[in-house]
Amino acid sequence: MKETTDLQTGIENAILAGICLKGADGRYDDDEARLSIDELAILAESAGAKVLDRILQRRASRDPAYLMGAGKIEELALRLGTEHVDCVIFDEELTPTQQRNLEKSLGTKVIDRTRLILDIFAQRARSKEGILQVELAQNLYLLPRLSGRMSGLSQQSGGIGTRRGPGERQIEYDRRRLRDRVTHLKQELERVTRERSTQRAQRIAMGMPQVAILGYTNVGKSSLLNRLINAPAPQSSSKGSRQNTGVVSQPVYADDRYFATLDPTTRRVYFPSGLCALFTDTVGFIRKLPTTLVASFRATVEEAHLSDLLLIVFDAAATQQDYLRQERTIESTLKELSLDTHPRIQIANKADLLATVVKRRWQDDHPDCMLVSAATGDGVKELVERIETALVESWPQITVTLDPRQGDQLATLYACGHVIAFTQDAHGRYKITLKAPRRALAKIKGLAFTTP
Repeated sequence: MKETTDLQTGIENAILAGICLKGADGRYDDDEARLSIDELAILAESAGAKVLDRILQRRASRDPAYLMGAGKIEELALRLGTEHVDCVIFDEELTPTQQRNLEKSLGTKVIDRTRLILDIFAQRARSKEGILQVELAQNLYLLPRLSGRMSGLSQQSGGIGTRRGPGERQIEYDRRRLRDRVTHLKQELERVTRERSTQRAQRIAMGMPQVAILGYTNVGKSSLLNRLINAPAPQSSSKGSRQNTGVVSQPVYADDRYFATLDPTTRRVYFPSGLCALFTDTVGFIRKLPTTLVASFRATVEEAHLSDLLLIVFDAAATQQDYLRQERTIESTLKELSLDTHPRIQIANKADLLATVVKRRWQDDHPDCMLVSAATGDGVKELVERIETALVESWPQITVTLDPRQGDQLATLYACGHVIAFTQDAHGRYKITLKAPRRALAKIKGLAFTTP
């Protein structure tokens, strides 16, 4: 009766399968393999599957035909014959040959980790760019896997000359159609990218500093950005404060699930001094992130490269092993994206889930990481101060003189940079010394200021 309910509700029953490979030291990292398949279970449930069981096999290397050993595949096939299982999800990226062999031997649908992540991205994509990026990644994934999909038709050359069977003709047609679609998607993405570049150029022209929030998926990056948006507003209305600008940043979508955010979302965040910065929430990282997605989701990379500062977010409530896994994944991804030397601040979110004693011990073990809670706001005030300090310290210093009739431009100055000194001489001229991002210097000098 329970299986019938699952079928009626459209939930697919799945068994997870993975391998634990022998390392260079001759040992098997069982903990890492278990963490990986636990993460796969969360991904499967996020996609709408019901996980019935998990299977791990120790192996010295990947089997080129089946990934796992023939005995384990036979054992799995016998089990599938006695239980209602809709699919088997492997915790590796399968080659086209491995996937075909596994589906033939198991007699059921076989999905690998890459396809599962692509399916989740397809469910989450909302913007036009995100939908195009996901479809492009899906087609690039499917293209080498077309062979063998027309098993009911002949794929051998037959008849007179070099004419081929109907199966081979169908595969060639499908492959050509996919390639044409990939070309079209790339052209559409180029057009959307140009539009995004125009928007990005407008933001750069504003001269405001930019900060990118990166980290593992589902660690609370979007919730943290919403908390920063709601941070206390500047008190002085004469220094380009939130009340003076009339700009109210709308909260971003946040949810307790993997890959809730796919599209880079930018919001203004105000510091107590009156300084304003643009914060960009990005798609989360995950171990074994498909290379097709890394190539397709260029927007996240572009936004991060243009940022003055990176906020790297971790999950403080994760186990030590899980935390180290997040750290390794983030570092390898940042290196792959050429962001490993970018200025950064490390943040551990979800401090509200830790006991007081654990917090003290955690901070002793991670002195370079700030402990905050996006849910309660604990530590956010200190984080805002540290972000502003890190930004200001990296900026050049400039002194400008403003005519009394240009007093309305003071708000622009305070929004573009950090004012160090502000004086007014006997003639009513304003002399302002400030530190500002290099991208803002042209704008500051172009507002009819006179530099002494």
